[in-house]
Amino acid sequence: MNNTFMNQKRNDNFSFLRGVDLQNLLVETNRYFLEYRDTLNLPNDVTFGIEIEYEGILKSLTDNFIAKNLRDWNSKSDGSLSSGGEITSPVMSDNIRYWKELKKVCEHLSKRKADTLHNAGGHIHIGASILGEDVEAWKCFLKLYTAYENVLFRFIYGDKISGRKKLFKYAPPTADLIYNRMSDISKANSISDIRWNLQTNERYAALNFCNVDFCDPWYRYGKNTLEFRSPNATTNEVVWQNNINTLSKMLLSSRDKAMDEDFLDYKLTHEYLSYSGNEFLYNEVNLKNALEFVDLVFDNNVDKMYFLRQYLKDFQENYGIKTAARAKKFIK
Repeated sequence: MNNTFMNQKRNDNFSFLRGVDLQNLLVETNRYFLEYRDTLNLPNDVTFGIEIEYEGILKSLTDNFIAKNLRDWNSKSDGSLSSGGEITSPVMSDNIRYWKELKKVCEHLSKRKADTLHNAGGHIHIGASILGEDVEAWKCFLKLYTAYENVLFRFIYGDKISGRKKLFKYAPPTADLIYNRMSDISKANSISDIRWNLQTNERYAALNFCNVDFCDPWYRYGKNTLEFRSPNATTNEVVWQNNINTLSKMLLSSRDKAMDEDFLDYKLTHEYLSYSGNEFLYNEVNLKNALEFVDLVFDNNVDKMYFLRQYLKDFQENYGIKTAARAKKFIK
C-alpha cells in the first residue's frame, strides 16, 4: 500500500480534510497496524512512570520475576483488586533501555495470561516539570484537557472499547470541575492562583493533581507528577507507549507558544460537552474532535495516525455495557 499520510516529516492539518481526502485518511488509518517504536523523540526533560494493575495470576510469580529481572521496578499489592497486584516502574525517559524493560514486563504478564480486561487500571505519571512554574502553559494545558477529555478517555481505553468496571468510581472525569473554575483559572497570575482553583486534595480523579509541587506536601509525596488515572491496564507494550507519547505531548504542546489558545477558548465557550454522568460521551467516536485534538497536540503525521488508530478502533462502540470488551486487533 502506498502510505500517503504515514510520514514522519509531514504535519498535515487533518481537521481541515474533507470529502475524498478525509476518506483516504480513514482508510489508510484503518489499514495500518501499530508497531513498537525505539524512540518517541521526546525531549530529555520529559520523565514518566507507570502503574500496571493485573488480576488472574499469583502476585508471587510477579514478585519473583521482578526480583530476578528488573530490580528498579516494584511488585506491590493493590487493595482495589480481588487478586493479582500492581507493577510500578522507576522514573523513566524516552530511552531504549526503558522501552525494552517495559516490553519485558508486558511479555511476562501476557505469558502468564494476566487479566487486565475487567478491573485493572494503567495509571501514568508525567513529570510536571514540563510545565514548571509557567502559568500560561498551565492555563493552556487545563483548557486543552478540558476541551478534549472525552476524546482522551476513548483513546486510553487502549486495546479495549470501553472503560474498566470501576473506572468512573476510581477515576471519574475531571473536565467539569475544571470547566466550572475556568473563569478564575484564566485570570490566574501565579502558580498559587492555579493551585487554589484545582482539586488538589482528591486523588481519585481522572486527572490527579495531588503529586504536583504546587500542592500541599501532605498529598504530593515528593513526586511532582501529573497522574492520569483513566487508562485501562494492558499487557501490550505498544498501547503503553502510545499512551505515554500522547500524554507527554499534551503537556509539551501546552508550553509551545504556537498552541492555538484562541481556538481552545472558542471550544470551551461554544462547544463544550459536559459529562454530567453521561458515559456515552466518553465512549462514542467523535471524529471532528479527534482530528482537532491531533492537530493541536502533535507535530507530525505518524504521531497523529498512531493516536487515531487507537482512538477509532475500527469505529467499534460499546454502548450500555458495564464491562470492558476487547477491540479488534490494531497492533502488528
